[in-house]
Amino acid sequence: MPSRPPQQAPTSSSHYFSHHLAPFSPSELQKARSISIHFESVELQFLTGQGTFSRAEFDEGSQLLLDTMFKYGEFPDKANFCDLGCGWGPVGTLWAKTHPKHRVFALDVNPRAVQLTQLNFERNTVSNAVAWCADGLSATRDSVFDIVACNPPIRAGNATIDSLFEGAQRCLKPGGELWAVIRTAQGAKSWAKKLSAQFGDCHTMEMRNGFRILRAPKC
Repeated sequence: MPSRPPQQAPTSSSHYFSHHLAPFSPSELQKARSISIHFESVELQFLTGQGTFSRAEFDEGSQLLLDTMFKYGEFPDKANFCDLGCGWGPVGTLWAKTHPKHRVFALDVNPRAVQLTQLNFERNTVSNAVAWCADGLSATRDSVFDIVACNPPIRAGNATIDSLFEGAQRCLKPGGELWAVIRTAQGAKSWAKKLSAQFGDCHTMEMRNGFRILRAPKC
């Protein structure tokens, strides 16, 4: 049996992985932070805001996840891509913009995050992506995605991460792949063992600056 990942205590319900946060009001959106991200051959503009993950900048782990997927991934020309725990939408937006034949599905438990993600799709003229608010993939049908990308909210606790990864496995098509980024100090090696037991295989594709990129293909 793989070792259990180190337990992380859940934080207050006011944190970014909470469904209790109300969407931004129009006046609050007028004060939203705007940041620019250059990735591959595109430069996109994003709105971020209080109560969302890494609102000041594009998270280093998520950026490494995208970089690694571009470097090592071999994906169908037409694929269904899931940005699981999308935050304000940088991964899903950048993927949709650089893969115009893919369909991107972005979801988060945080209503503010989903609101910003949809605005960022519109802001960057992304037409092949949708966003919705959900607590994981429990309401999504089986075997629908070719790719699931996830930067899991480790501080939400092991039960939450288990649920996200179990949902990813169920909702991936046979041959589909889960790609995840986790800090080594937050149990990445233990999660890799757990994913290997769950999926039948898990590879560490990249290690940089304390992060590990894990790839688990569905048999």
